[in-house]
Amino acid sequence: MASSSSSSSSNSKWRYDVLLSFRGKDTSHTFTDFLYGALDRGNINTFRDDGKLPRGEEISPELLKAIEGSRFAITVFSKNYADSKSCLDELVKIIECEAEKGQKVFPIFYHVEPTEVRNQSGTYGEAFKNYETNAEEEEEKKKIEEWRAALNKADQLKGFQLQDGFKYKFIEHIIGEIGILIPKSVHVGENIVGIDENLKQAKLLIDAKSDEVSMVGIYGIGGIGKTTIAKVIHNDMLDQIKHHSFLKNVREGSKDDHGLLQLQEKLLRDILMDKTMKLHNVDEGIKMIKSKCYLVKVLIVLDDVDCPRKLKFLADSPQWFGGGSIIIVTTRNKRCLDVNRAYSSYEAKGLEKNKALELFSWNAFQQNHPVDNYVDLCNHVLHHAKGLPLALVLLGSFLFQRGKEEWESTLDRLKTIPIDDIQKELPISYDGD
Repeated sequence: MASSSSSSSSNSKWRYDVLLSFRGKDTSHTFTDFLYGALDRGNINTFRDDGKLPRGEEISPELLKAIEGSRFAITVFSKNYADSKSCLDELVKIIECEAEKGQKVFPIFYHVEPTEVRNQSGTYGEAFKNYETNAEEEEEKKKIEEWRAALNKADQLKGFQLQDGFKYKFIEHIIGEIGILIPKSVHVGENIVGIDENLKQAKLLIDAKSDEVSMVGIYGIGGIGKTTIAKVIHNDMLDQIKHHSFLKNVREGSKDDHGLLQLQEKLLRDILMDKTMKLHNVDEGIKMIKSKCYLVKVLIVLDDVDCPRKLKFLADSPQWFGGGSIIIVTTRNKRCLDVNRAYSSYEAKGLEKNKALELFSWNAFQQNHPVDNYVDLCNHVLHHAKGLPLALVLLGSFLFQRGKEEWESTLDRLKTIPIDDIQKELPISYDGD
């Protein structure tokens, strides 16, 4: 068995955010346990071997998958770490993944000097002296050299050293350093239906392999699914672009210059991974975005932009950003994109009838098709929703577990409610566009 904390990301090639590697006898019930708890509270999806995985001459298949499927590895070097052959084998595999898979490794030197690890001195030297004394086969001697090389490589990586002081502050620092490096996917929702064609067409405007900056605008009426398209593209690109920012509800968040200033600050904090970033005014914000981002490959989503002026303060030109950057804007106002010729544009389309029925059914019946004696009522709802995903979700959620009389009453009300006012008129809330 092994322990894993709850997941914080999705749509990724990585199964875990962090692999925690340590010698159980040294730290499993003290430092490492506290560290694992802090990672879990930070919603950082972490794998640790809790001592119940099968032990043998080879790394177990479950542990091997965990090592290969972790974005980061934290290796806790304690006093007696080198006494464990299995720990050393794990380290060799971790360093291999660092070289071949781009996994980032963070060594923690827990009451040991980095030089002890690098040079195999102190308790590490004693352990290796014992290994070499007992090594008779060439295969054993080769493995010892692999262990030495892995320890030497680990010491060259940026890590953390604890000698004295408060452990909780040390752990807090580690969580902060690692947490800011984990790509933050945005929540898309369950049972996404009928998005494939819109997604395909929008992605055609993005050249992810080019050194050119891709600036793409997705426009259409409210509720057509623009935000969902942008969210999916954003999440799909996270593993390719380290510096990213998703600014939601730009229209609501930028009604005055103070709101715009806050959006500029959030964008820079996200991109620079600096929680302390402060700006004095929006003009300074423009200068900072241009000066800090022009050499950086970034992924930026500006959701629900309502006028061209907002783009001038947030993402006005491809010259603001490094090669290969991707800027995505969603808007109901196509003029935002027409005025700024740097943006290519795509008009999001509504759902075809069969996809509209499936999406509505997931929300109204919790399955992909309607209940038999509700088919006619469903068709009336589809007629009013006109293929708008948001309307279908709202209406389906509102009618879930309601009887036919309430359906018919709702349909009568819909005859007098403009499609844009469904969310205002029906007592439901939903975050999407």
